[in-house]
Amino acid sequence: MCKEIKIFKIFILASAILLMGSCKNSNFDINSPNPNQPSSVTPNYLLASALASSANLVLGGDETFANFWMGYWAPYGEQSPTVLSYNLTTDTYSSNWDQSYIILENYKNIADQSSSAGNAYYLAIAKIMKSFHFQRLVDLYNNVPYHEALNSTNSFPKYDNGETIYKDLVVQLDSAIKIIKRADVLNTENPGSNDVLFHGNMNQWVKFANTLKLKILMRQTQTSGGAAYIQSNLTGLSTDDFLGEGEDAGVNPGYSNSSGAQQSPLWQSVGYNIDGSPNGGYIYTRANSYAVDFYIATNDPRIGQFYATNSDGIYRGRAFGSSDVGQGGNTISGFGSGILKAASMDAYILPAFESLFIQAEAAQRGYISGDPVDLFKKGVTESFRILSVPDYQSAAQALFSQPSDKVNIDVSSNKINTIILQKWAALNAYDPLESYCDWRRLGVPADLAVSVYPGTTATHIPYRLLYPSSEYNYNSANVKAQENINQFTSKIFWMP
Repeated sequence: MCKEIKIFKIFILASAILLMGSCKNSNFDINSPNPNQPSSVTPNYLLASALASSANLVLGGDETFANFWMGYWAPYGEQSPTVLSYNLTTDTYSSNWDQSYIILENYKNIADQSSSAGNAYYLAIAKIMKSFHFQRLVDLYNNVPYHEALNSTNSFPKYDNGETIYKDLVVQLDSAIKIIKRADVLNTENPGSNDVLFHGNMNQWVKFANTLKLKILMRQTQTSGGAAYIQSNLTGLSTDDFLGEGEDAGVNPGYSNSSGAQQSPLWQSVGYNIDGSPNGGYIYTRANSYAVDFYIATNDPRIGQFYATNSDGIYRGRAFGSSDVGQGGNTISGFGSGILKAASMDAYILPAFESLFIQAEAAQRGYISGDPVDLFKKGVTESFRILSVPDYQSAAQALFSQPSDKVNIDVSSNKINTIILQKWAALNAYDPLESYCDWRRLGVPADLAVSVYPGTTATHIPYRLLYPSSEYNYNSANVKAQENINQFTSKIFWMP
């Protein structure tokens, strides 16, 4: 049980904490008191483990399901018809909820132990990371427990409206930034090596917080009154205030190949065992034909970084829901060295290219100053860099100099579409939840494929996940108050 594991999480540093990342499909009460989390544990002992847990959820947990829905990955071998036909249940991908609230409890504990001025940086980081996870919960479930959540005196927290939560997250991020900027650097403890994300560089934490704020705001472009709200909350900010070129938000508590539990989350999920043999995730997860065909059609060299050639020396994908295994089981491409660099690789929870694409859209819409074309090209180039494409700058230039508006923003009559399409192309394996949100918000990619599993009647991928069985077991009245939720018709508040 994940709740039992939580005791372990408190007392050891992040490299050992990785042992807990595989706890999935748990069934526990997020609202119960937590007698296993003693108040005497100081923030410096909790921070590294909490950040490592965040990275594990994003890159090694159930959040990776969006790689399948967004056309990047395809399951290989026998799979559940429920998953392949989108007939979701309350147990489908439920650790997105369960694990998120475990992680949020740890950040709350950090905040609770950081009331003194000397711990101001820890308090700010906890606020930022709580905002990071609550946004992702809203993006998957819409209304969730927020104001009454993480409260040991309230076993049955009410659900807050998704839009209300979003607005408060902006407030919390602004508060965190003020705390960092007003902290007395001489008398405030710098988290240093306990900060396995930015290594105590608080200027980077400010940029990260501003970038998260921009993500939250840009998610609301299609809402009524969204433009005015977005503009008002970006007043005074420029591109210098967000993560820029080379400024990847990557967690690394000391990942290594010493044991499977110490491997970087993505490597552990779909990479290799410590003896170099492909693990189960690698074997049963393959390239999706939708993405493979896109990269080939646009002459995109990143295909060789995302995927490996098959036994015939070519790139070949498999449609989601297909039973095609290829002759001898070797003709569907696996993963490439660009996303599987090493067991010790950083776990990127917000790469620089993602920030630049978000800025490009914001600039194109007039919300921030800056050249959207330049920001777009920097985003593409940064994607090539992080993937280790040979001669990445020239290769990126060659890509976006082609005449197609799928890659060339200069010739595009719909620059927003080009920005979001190339953002989708770059997010493969990094943060599919972001591209999933873009598709639900803007309908890009416009021709995103649905499952070809026999009997599938869906005309589009689901709009959301269902609330987990843990809530129906422990917080029944409040989850049932959300009324009938349907994965194909129930929308997140920011969807048109």
